[in-house]
Amino acid sequence: MAATRTPDAVEISLVIRVDTPDATTVADTVVAALRTAFDRAHMTVDFPHPDVEVPLQRGAAELRIFPSSRRVLHRGVPVELTRLEFDLLLHLCRSPLRVQRRAELMTHVWGTTSDLGTRTIDVHVRRIRGKLGRDGAAFIGTVRGVGYRVERVHLVRVEDED
Repeated sequence: MAATRTPDAVEISLVIRVDTPDATTVADTVVAALRTAFDRAHMTVDFPHPDVEVPLQRGAAELRIFPSSRRVLHRGVPVELTRLEFDLLLHLCRSPLRVQRRAELMTHVWGTTSDLGTRTIDVHVRRIRGKLGRDGAAFIGTVRGVGYRVERVHLVRVEDED
């Protein structure tokens, strides 16, 4: 087992080889333990061997974002967003719990360093919140005088479609 530490994260590499007749049962037990850990913490689990197919599901995400098809589902229901609303939500969700300053958002989402006014961002966030219904403000929190951040990390998932 190897571990790499940074101030905010720990990466653990673990190889388990099971050479017994009940290998499937052992693998199922390990997967169940990983699922439990997934439900308790924000984790990424990779299974590097293509010959091992493990149906690992995180806890049910209420807000799912699919970048390649530019779709958003809230509790399984499609949410219609404009291009900028989608880009803003995606940018916020890719760095959850990190405060995104308004100037940063203008650069990354709008592609400009000019000051179009912080109200532009505020209006777009308000529209996204409105489209997410009563949960909108719970997903995107305001850090007064600074910017925004995604609050409910365990209920938000950015997914790759394959």
